[in-house]
Amino acid sequence: MIEFRFEKSILGEENYAAFENLPTNLYPANSFRFKLGNDPVSIHLEGCYLLYKNNEAVGRFAFYKNPDLMFEFKLAACIGSYECIEDAETADQLLGYAKQIAIDNGYTQIIGPMEGSTWENYRFSNHNKQPNFFMEPYHHDYYNKQFEAAGFGPISQYLSNLVLQMSYDAERLNKHEKRYKSQGAIFRSINMDNLDEDIAKIAEFSIKAFSNNFLYTPSTTEIFSEKFMKISSMFDPRMILIVEDDQGIIQGLCFSIKDFYDPSGKTLVVKSIARLHDSPYKGIGSFLGGKTTQIAAEAGYERLIHAFFLEDNASRKISESNSGDAFKAYTLYGVQL
Repeated sequence: MIEFRFEKSILGEENYAAFENLPTNLYPANSFRFKLGNDPVSIHLEGCYLLYKNNEAVGRFAFYKNPDLMFEFKLAACIGSYECIEDAETADQLLGYAKQIAIDNGYTQIIGPMEGSTWENYRFSNHNKQPNFFMEPYHHDYYNKQFEAAGFGPISQYLSNLVLQMSYDAERLNKHEKRYKSQGAIFRSINMDNLDEDIAKIAEFSIKAFSNNFLYTPSTTEIFSEKFMKISSMFDPRMILIVEDDQGIIQGLCFSIKDFYDPSGKTLVVKSIARLHDSPYKGIGSFLGGKTTQIAAEAGYERLIHAFFLEDNASRKISESNSGDAFKAYTLYGVQL
């Protein structure tokens, strides 16, 4: 007779180790899963739930209660850190329990996978046909089918595009740069000698620039800065482009980082291109996309990955205008309770 039972833990508690260690039973030791995994964060975390099947750990999820997470004008719970064996009955038990927790807490819908907010890891890759790139989480692609079987449906789609033709129009870029400068724009790279202050400014900019994004919830400069500082030793300042006005306020940003998973060292991941909604420098995002291609090519990069943009937003147009071709796709799911 099959017996299922759940065990709840919290980060730092003694029994959390079993929750944390489950992926070692689900992936080979050399898996990309262990380079950047889907692990819980403390912000908005209600609890971590581990499922046992006849006393063997077989699945898990983290449950989050973000008071600012709204979907279709309703407060939504979210689940992240999802892991499960490839078994329909186990997945049904796991996701059914998540639904019951949500109902018990007064929610009418769940979003996942999401570690509490879009500031953290979220969405499933639709397939594992291509190797992972740096800062891209890895998981079993059958998780999509398990969510769908449990009644979850796509609520947003995301893409990563691959650029193999490092082409750019230097004359056109110079023309636009002169025009922006005549309007008071100041172009620079991140200042590695004054990193704390620059990251704080980037944090303040990002919180404003992303405020209209799908499923946006507020964050703080302290939380954002702490995350950025953890990877700051990997920054190539040439690849983090900042546009300020004459008051020193950041108006536009393109953040890129080397793909440390590519053994050739010739791939750059373009992680974010953004501008303030009311910026006077119209088209600055497209310009930064082209300028990044130029600087990357001059620095010896041979490929770009335009990472994690919504299928129907402006970043897709910027990517495609810079020779970006479809490379990977991702899905974020939701379910009405």
